Amino acid sequence: MSIRSRLENSDWLAAVLSGLLAGWLRFCFAATRWERLGLAELADDLQDGPIVQVLWHQRLMIGPSAWPAELGDLYTLRDPSPAGRLSSETQTRLGMKPVMMRDGASNIAASRRVLKVIREGHSLAMTADGPLGPARRAKAAPVEWARVSGRPVHLFAWSARRVWRLGTWDGLMIPLPFGRGVYGYRRGPVEVPRRLDEAERAALQDDLSAALDDWTAEMDRRVGR
Repeated sequence: MSIRSRLENSDWLAAVLSGLLAGWLRFCFAATRWERLGLAELADDLQDGPIVQVLWHQRLMIGPSAWPAELGDLYTLRDPSPAGRLSSETQTRLGMKPVMMRDGASNIAASRRVLKVIREGHSLAMTADGPLGPARRAKAAPVEWARVSGRPVHLFAWSARRVWRLGTWDGLMIPLPFGRGVYGYRRGPVEVPRRLDEAERAALQDDLSAALDDWTAEMDRRVGR
């Protein structure tokens, strides 16, 4: 039986693997000398309500540990795939809250669950290009959640001198301990109106992709990558 099948059918295996991964990420985060950027601006915006946080799937691993828990809960979408299950259970162990997305559920049902979380005052984090890519091309979902919720987009990125880079579609980066790193938040350039046509939506996705690329490149530059 493949790892995929075992993850689909074994709560025990998912719990063990997510526990090991969460422990490793917690250790690496604690054993890295971090420079932190944009926290004051993030705190100011959160005083007015929740945000929609976006990042590239490649930089997913540090997001939960970097979020300042004293500023409120951070929710994330839970993909029902085996990889999504492992990722979600790991993020939950690191303090994030899952919004369950179900196979076969309508877009309307999924939207209602997400909007309920945001309207209750909780911020939402999501990968702009995930879960399957193509890499570094923002999908419509971040723009759509910002549109229907009326909440601002914040960009998140991180980089470190010591990382392990996987041969996945996104080049997923996992931090290694005992190095120097930087992570930061930046208010996105995207102001999303309530009404959008398809051309306007596509333009906002391009703007979001460019801004997130720039912010990620800034993190890399600061650590000499």
